[in-house]
Amino acid sequence: MRIGIDARGAMKVTDGVGRYAIELLRAFSKRDDDNQYFVLKNPQTNFSFEYDHRFHELSVSLNRFSIEEQLFLPGILSRLKLDLFHSLHATLPLAHKGAKIVTVHDIFPIFLPWSFGGGTVRNKFTAVSFSALLRLCLKKATLVIADSVHTARDLSAHLDLDPGRVRQIYPGTDHLFPSKKPSPKSSDSPEIHAISKPYLITVTNFRPHKNMDKILEAFRLIRSRIPSFTLVVIGDDPKGRASRLGSLEEFEAQKVRLLGFVSDGMLANLLESSEAFLFPSLYEGFGFPILEAMARGTPVITSAIASLPEVAADAAVYVDPNNAEAIAQAVMNLHTNKKLKKDLQDRGRRQAKKFQWQNTAEKTLRVYDEAIGRSSSLHI
Repeated sequence: MRIGIDARGAMKVTDGVGRYAIELLRAFSKRDDDNQYFVLKNPQTNFSFEYDHRFHELSVSLNRFSIEEQLFLPGILSRLKLDLFHSLHATLPLAHKGAKIVTVHDIFPIFLPWSFGGGTVRNKFTAVSFSALLRLCLKKATLVIADSVHTARDLSAHLDLDPGRVRQIYPGTDHLFPSKKPSPKSSDSPEIHAISKPYLITVTNFRPHKNMDKILEAFRLIRSRIPSFTLVVIGDDPKGRASRLGSLEEFEAQKVRLLGFVSDGMLANLLESSEAFLFPSLYEGFGFPILEAMARGTPVITSAIASLPEVAADAAVYVDPNNAEAIAQAVMNLHTNKKLKKDLQDRGRRQAKKFQWQNTAEKTLRVYDEAIGRSSSLHI
């Protein structure tokens, strides 16, 4: 097959779209097949699979979700003579002819339009426009892949998508499975970055639905009881949303460390040495971070909202994400109850092992075959 894959959303591996794109492509590269993969990349990304002769990488500067994308991307794809096109980030070029698949990670623009950045007219217009484009793309797609059962149900319930056109495929999380015990003297170790124990960790993009304001409120309660705690915050903040929660000086004074983007090695070490992973999100289409934490044996505190219970199962502590005291109390319980902590670590490792990228790749390729068959039958 000649497969086109739109990976322009893989700007940073720490966000869900970037992780999904890079790890799916890596899983494809580990397979022994004769497929040809034509990968569309953003010029700012630095990942590459050109060591594999089956991968052909194209730098495409068209902005996602733009009019220019709809006007010019179909021509680029036509010249590639593809058997199938797969968009990894919710939308696709409407005018492209042939088999096409879109992966939908979540539909939070439908539920939480304010999460685009606030309540301004511009943000509301962006949310409405994106929602309209999403509906059109779902209608044009041959088949749709959803990250979770929850997202698959949302697509049918809220966007009137025929369930018969949705294929649910879980992403993997084995990219952070430990192959050996990391050295505490590694350049990626928390001690090198002056992070002392005990500390908590969270991964965020600072969008409102990530609930950072409530995490910070809970952390202040925790420090009022155990002043030695530190909060480590991982994740890029390209739009400066963190500044709305406080200044850098205020964060430092409260023992909140904003580390931004970190390597997988550093993330693994930070998770492994932390007291607990906080993820009381208000909405998630899947929930990569909680599984990444579980893979490293980190107890997870999260919310029983959207896909999170589906992904975490019985391997997490669930809290009301709107209740800072409940979040703080969950941390205190873990800190004082070593048996509970060990139980969550064991459950978490078992749960994380259920999500394997090679399984994701195999199921995705079967959907490719099905989409090509469906598209061919429509043109007979």
